[in-house]
Amino acid sequence: MSIQAISSSPVMPNMNTLAQVGGESGDPVEDFAVMLGNQIKETDRLEKRAKDLGERALLGNSGVSIHEAQIASSEAELSLRLMLQVRNKALDVYREIMSMPA
Repeated sequence: MSIQAISSSPVMPNMNTLAQVGGESGDPVEDFAVMLGNQIKETDRLEKRAKDLGERALLGNSGVSIHEAQIASSEAELSLRLMLQVRNKALDVYREIMSMPA
């Protein structure tokens, strides 16, 4: 079994990507929407990968160990938790804005 080098986390956005997004349109709302859309796609990809690796590990084929499947599952769970926290904060902000007097 080979040990892979630690690279940027698939759960957290890459800072280079954030810098590129921020420089394109200059509109923070659009930048946030693009970043959120990318994170949703990445979360979905991680969940599909975790499911695939889990199935392959349980079937005992394709050389996938249970450890790899568990790590992929943990990454997907962490990414989903991050998305839920972003959603919760966005809802809190929305509720606060809607409760402001006109």
